[in-house]
Amino acid sequence: MKVIEVDAKNRELIKKIFDNELESFGVMGGADMWMIMSFIRYGKLYVLLNESNDLLSVAQYQGVLGKKEVFLYGFSTSLKERGKGYGKILLEESHNRLKELGMEKIYLTVDPANAKAIDMYKKAGYIIEELQKDEYGKGIDRYLMSKNLL
Repeated sequence: MKVIEVDAKNRELIKKIFDNELESFGVMGGADMWMIMSFIRYGKLYVLLNESNDLLSVAQYQGVLGKKEVFLYGFSTSLKERGKGYGKILLEESHNRLKELGMEKIYLTVDPANAKAIDMYKKAGYIIEELQKDEYGKGIDRYLMSKNLL
């Protein structure tokens, strides 16, 4: 397995990421092609691939202006690969790379009903800072979680 930072020229991999977004989040929750390219060009987009270059997990980060902080916009593991520890591997490696870049803190939001994701983030050192009521629309609540990289 290998973690790579996605390059804008790797259109085959970008298509795999887009397809994974649709599979994982549907039309109304995943990153579209505009967002994916923005993460690649102006943030960080890391993927975990197996030896056959199959996409296992995706992590999309955007910077917080004027701070040494990033927001983990999207994180997913291919549906057929879930529960195998691939998300943990990508999360740890992407944290290490962000720390090397001088980042000090990571934020994310997660559905309060997504117990598996919350558990994974807690095991990775994230804490719940607050419940954000109606964050993405009426009845769409999120936990704001954070992790210090220092």
